[in-house]
Amino acid sequence: MFWGCFSYDKKGPCHCWLPETKKEKEQSEKDIERMNEEFEPVFQREWELQTGIRRLSLAGIPGRKPQWKWNKKNGKLARGSKGGIDWYRYQTKILFPKLFPFAKECEKDRPGTIVQEDGAPAHAHHIQNKIFDLHQVRRLLWPGNSPDLNPIEPCWPWMKRYTTKKGAPKSRQEAIKAWERCWKDMTQQQIQAWIERIPWHIQQIIQLEGGNEYKEGRKKENQG
Repeated sequence: MFWGCFSYDKKGPCHCWLPETKKEKEQSEKDIERMNEEFEPVFQREWELQTGIRRLSLAGIPGRKPQWKWNKKNGKLARGSKGGIDWYRYQTKILFPKLFPFAKECEKDRPGTIVQEDGAPAHAHHIQNKIFDLHQVRRLLWPGNSPDLNPIEPCWPWMKRYTTKKGAPKSRQEAIKAWERCWKDMTQQQIQAWIERIPWHIQQIIQLEGGNEYKEGRKKENQG
């Protein structure tokens, strides 16, 4: 699994995912316990506000008063049993050390920079919104099933072709070297071409009322 980010002006960092170690899993338990201690008062205040508003609309109707419980339904953090790339690993390996610093760097040249991600579960977890807010990084509200409006999507097949043109890597280490070298060799001109496709795609999707039955690619000069 590979992660990377870029903007029109800059190519950001990349990351090759490795299996989580026993030490990392043990550390995650301590981190999540600390996070739950910090976030419980925040989620409780939000719950009390929302519950109070709901009860105003139910005034006069008998029933038990809701009681706050710190559980997963109300926002308590926990990791899934399957492991893999979940919200916690995404924070510790990507958001804090790589994406947030890159977004801050982009902000210097382009005030108002907004981060665009896809709808992967690690990205969409409810805690990530609060983490973005705490770090003062703006995030694009993004619907699913719209790959042709995300400029990084054409990057993945390009990289797959690039890293296998002399045959597929035969080991994990070879694959990591190949993908990191590919990311390094990727030009800003290529990145800009992927980004410049987007306005054309938006026009076509509007005309097709949400469909994507058109030939993808950068708009040609003779296209009206």
